[in-house]
Amino acid sequence: MSRRREPSTIKCSECGASDAIQIEITLPDQTDVTFNSCHRCEHRWWKSGAEVLDLTTLLEKARRR
Repeated sequence: MSRRREPSTIKCSECGASDAIQIEITLPDQTDVTFNSCHRCEHRWWKSGAEVLDLTTLLEKARRR
């Protein structure tokens, strides 16, 4: 069964544009993360729940042990 969600507008945390994309992923340590990317300014950010993850933290969580 596939998940269906209503489309939502993701605002860029950098420039405020409302045409960013969001992709949900689960990291090897089972952390659910959303990857966000802005079409206008190309800013990228990752969130886990309400927490914004920096790249170093994300890569550490993504590393297979």
